[in-house]
Order: sequence, then structure tokens, then C-alpha cells
Amino acid sequence: MSSNIKSELFFLKQFGFSNRLLEEIYLSEKAPLFIVFSKNEEICKKFKFSKKDRKLSEYVEEYDKFKSNFFKEEEFLKKNSINKIYFKYDKTLLSNLIPQKKMPLFMYSKGNINLLEESVKRVAIVGTRKPTKKSVSITEKIVKKYIKDDYIIVSGLAEGIDTVSHEVALSQSGRTIAVLPTNFKKIYPKENKKLADNILKKGLLLTAIGPNEHTFKSNFLDRNQYVASICDFIIVTETSLKSGTMNTIRNAYEANKKIFYVKQDDFEVNAKIESFGGICLDGY
Repeated sequence: MSSNIKSELFFLKQFGFSNRLLEEIYLSEKAPLFIVFSKNEEICKKFKFSKKDRKLSEYVEEYDKFKSNFFKEEEFLKKNSINKIYFKYDKTLLSNLIPQKKMPLFMYSKGNINLLEESVKRVAIVGTRKPTKKSVSITEKIVKKYIKDDYIIVSGLAEGIDTVSHEVALSQSGRTIAVLPTNFKKIYPKENKKLADNILKKGLLLTAIGPNEHTFKSNFLDRNQYVASICDFIIVTETSLKSGTMNTIRNAYEANKKIFYVKQDDFEVNAKIESFGGICLDGY
């Protein structure tokens, strides 16, 4: 299918149409604009329009204005070497790492895309947003070890262990990939905006949230599966029984990635990690 159709799908996504509807249209090989702005009730029944999709389909003139302005003004679309859009059904570095059933219609990167090459070694180091001093110290040691072994450090730019992982990687002149639950304009937490900027100097920012899209709670869980998908294996330094980190562990298990963890004080947590195939690290 032509790049013009993919571009149209991208703009429709930024206008607010759902991922599910746009993917369905793409797979049908129908003209996107004809479908989304159709007044034909039979067409609307055939394709999975959400309530929001149906409402947006009334604004064809507004879409034309939006598209024109967005193309002219959106910074991410300005031609340069560090911004890239990935389409789910294209063969790309990212689609080689993220299974098609897990990948959204579009993903976006900013920075050094060579870090996604198959030959590059990547380890995800993740954990709680509120770590103990002991866990911070352990995380620092582990990051330094893997930077020395020429690994790329992957994490989610969240508070706590993620932040420590990224910061130590940079302090050791290493490279790191931050997978975001937001777009590049609304870094979360906002305190990590400077850290994100520093990562960009040699590393990579990656997200499934387009430049005109909002973040929802589900995007944080989606972020976890992308972290698990792009790494070779994961290391967990501190977590609780019900947490985003445990969700990342589950995603790593489903992706057949090895899971290593530092022994936790809570027996139930250790047992839960081991139920996903977790291997306890010695020496910590």
C-alpha cells in the first residue's frame, strides 16, 4: 500500500480516530478518507466505529484545516535525522523486535535508531518507583557492569529504579533507551525532562503516543510490554506484588525473555517472580 495512505492514516490518528478503526481500514485496502467521512450507514456498520470515531466523522472540513496546520507546525514532522515514525506493517528495526500482535499502528522514536539493531545487546533494568537505598546501590552496580560489557540499558523513564538506570548509564558514558508512556512533548514525570534531553545525546526515546495524542492509564501498561519486547532479557532490582514492574515481568515471560531478579525481602514477591521463570541473581 502506498506511503500516501500511511500518511493519511497517521494524520487521522492525530486528529483522534481510533487505532482499531484505522487498522481495520488499512487491512481492508479501502481509501481511508472515503471510509471515515462516509455518510453511508452500511459502511459505518461494517467498520468498527467507536462513539468518538462517529463524532469525528462529522468534521471533514475541520480535518482538512487540522492536517494542513499540523503538517506545517508540528516540530516532530520537520525533516531531520533523529525523528522517525514506524508503521506496524512495514519491515523496520522496531517491527523486528515487537511482535505484530503487540505493536500499535504507529510508533515513534527520537534519537539514535542504531540502538535497535539486531546485533546490539540490550538489557532492561526495571523496578519500583520508591526504591530503598540498598536497591539503588544494587541497581548502580548492575548498570555499571552491563555498560562495561557494552550493553544498551533499556528502561521506562519512571521515577525510582528506571531513573537510576538511565542516569548511571549516562554517567558511565553508556547508551540507554527510554520507552515512554507519553509523547515527546509531555515527558512524565516532568522532573525527568532534562534526563530525557540528556538521553537524546547518544541514546533513544521511544513511544507509541503520537505528537497530538493524549496519555491514558493503559499507555503505562503498554509501555511495559514494549520494554520487555525490545530487550534481550530483564533484570528486576526491587518490586512489590502488585506493580508496573510485575506487569513488565509478565510481559517478558510472554515474550520468552529471560528474567533475572535480586532477591526480595518478601517471600511472596520472590515466588511470584519465579512463577514467571525468574532466576535469582547471586551476590546481591
